[in-house]
Amino acid sequence: MSRILNNKYIMPIVLVVLGFVTRFAFIWHPSQVVFDEVHTGKMASAYLTGNYIFDIHPPLGKLLISFSTYIFGFQPGLDFEVIGGQYTDASYIALRLMPNLFGALLPLCIFFFVRSLNGSKIAAFFAGITIVFENAILVHSHFILLDSMLLFFGFFGLTLFFWYRNYSNKLLLLFAAGIFLAFSASVKWTGLSFFGLAWFVSCWDIVKKFISGASPIKDIMFRGVMLVLLPFCVYMSIFAVHFSLLNKSGLGDAFMSPGFLKTLEGSSVESDESIKPINYSRKFIELNKTMYSASAHLTATHPNSSNFYTWPVMARAIYYWFEEKSPDDISRIYLLGNPFIWWLAFLSMIFGIVFWRASPPETKVFLYTGWLFNFIPFINIKRVMFLYHYFPALIISIVIMSFLLFDSFDRIKRYRTIVAVVLISIFILGFIFFSPLTYGFSLNSEQYNLRLWLKGWY
Repeated sequence: MSRILNNKYIMPIVLVVLGFVTRFAFIWHPSQVVFDEVHTGKMASAYLTGNYIFDIHPPLGKLLISFSTYIFGFQPGLDFEVIGGQYTDASYIALRLMPNLFGALLPLCIFFFVRSLNGSKIAAFFAGITIVFENAILVHSHFILLDSMLLFFGFFGLTLFFWYRNYSNKLLLLFAAGIFLAFSASVKWTGLSFFGLAWFVSCWDIVKKFISGASPIKDIMFRGVMLVLLPFCVYMSIFAVHFSLLNKSGLGDAFMSPGFLKTLEGSSVESDESIKPINYSRKFIELNKTMYSASAHLTATHPNSSNFYTWPVMARAIYYWFEEKSPDDISRIYLLGNPFIWWLAFLSMIFGIVFWRASPPETKVFLYTGWLFNFIPFINIKRVMFLYHYFPALIISIVIMSFLLFDSFDRIKRYRTIVAVVLISIFILGFIFFSPLTYGFSLNSEQYNLRLWLKGWY
């Protein structure tokens, strides 16, 4: 066993293999529109037709999904009108490839994230394997949805940042960190929370240098360029690709100004000589302002929405899809996590406040701050919110759990392997038990009710 644990390749390989197996298994099922595929699939397809479409999120996630469909020869035209709508051919699988790819790589990313924070190999592997068998993260990675890309880019950017800070001063690492953190915010603005942690740690380091009497000028300059200027340029350049591909009139015209529409072929103002087209900078500013306004004023409701304070205990699941062939042959897909992971991670985070003896101690400060940055902002958000908004904070709580259990108590370190085997076995059993609601396997009423432990899961 010790030889396996000391081999630097075994653990990453296991995480990659299990990540790909669990994510790409049954990728074709169901052959129907699932949850927000009704929106995301339509938007990703628009890049292949050039018809302008509007979304409240930045474009990178949809661009990546569209890129994968271009590689595999996908032809736009699938019907994404209603949840449960039947796909007419197998080309929808191409749209699901990119979210599953990033979902498959996420466990490996978390392994290296823990290592970048001076975590032991067993703590890093435990964190990664926990992500493998976390049902809710898997479900959201399995379909034409964006959060697996948001999570991978955000945590990989932080991994590069902490590797630069803790192990190497090579500017290439800081440069790459800025790019990947920008990618995360370019999928969804919630990716800014990852920036928040990087900026917090940078301020921490600069203040420490001030106190010690060392000059922080180089740190201020390098981190300002790599974590502010560079990411903004990356973010803007992604919109340049977005505008170049969506150059025709489309469903999104109603959200934009006449000057914006003047830049689109076939728009309602194309022949109006009194209207002047706006330049790229003004298009960029207008679209981002419109995205913010539309997001802030969302009034739609949803029966499976949830309040932020219920997320750590997973009080409410989200109903993604169902198919009923008979009263005793019903298939359902829920965004429902592995409760053994969610509840133990939350309890570990609470106990970790007192009992986790981090080395160095600042690691504990950074992770709890990262959790707060990914949780506190939702307190003031009035629009409808869902369980998946908790994913970044959930992963940080899993990382805290891994440090607490395997890198904190010297007296029980000799039993770490036993603890890891027992807990991973429990997580695997929980994963298997809830997998029918993860992959959409058929259940009868009794089997279905057996898996709904809380009122909010119905």
